Amino acid sequence: MPMDVALRAKGITARLALVLSTAAMALASGSAVPGEEEEEPPPEDEERVSSQALLILVTLLIAALLTSYYLQRWRIRVVHETVLSIFAGMVVGLVLRFSTGSYIKRMVTFDHTVFFNMLLPPIILNCGYNLQKTAVARNMTAVLLFAFVGTVISAVVIGVLVQVYSLTGIESIGFTLLDSLILGTILSATDPVTILA
Repeated sequence: MPMDVALRAKGITARLALVLSTAAMALASGSAVPGEEEEEPPPEDEERVSSQALLILVTLLIAALLTSYYLQRWRIRVVHETVLSIFAGMVVGLVLRFSTGSYIKRMVTFDHTVFFNMLLPPIILNCGYNLQKTAVARNMTAVLLFAFVGTVISAVVIGVLVQVYSLTGIESIGFTLLDSLILGTILSATDPVTILA
């Protein structure tokens, strides 16, 4: 039972991060409104706006918890919880984008340092803690093959595709072959880590 609670906590943290990042992406394209002044409000207004931002974030967390609970309780398999989290983040981001001033947008905008320092470490720790070590040990050859050989193949394929795209001249990017292979290496190295986690 504690493992089930830990898996739910990991899933809830991941869904909250997904909802917040989706809301931030919806806000990002309209965060700088032309002609809107960036002056700081008085302390009373700042406190009111920060409490509204906290209310929005807590409401998103409660919505993610309730969504997860009812989808598991009623065994709804038609739609995944992640899809609902993405749509919730999009709706909240669009409502905030079109209805409020720039100050609350800055308060609610998702900060990548919060994600990397507060939300991501528990997710990774929980994945490593709940890893089925016997299954990994039994399939160690396939795991290492995909992790090393698959990453090299993926890096080369992505690098070549980026180089071909660069040579077409559709956009004005002038990547050399080395630049393309470095980009392929960066993009390919995240896949095995994600899959193993």
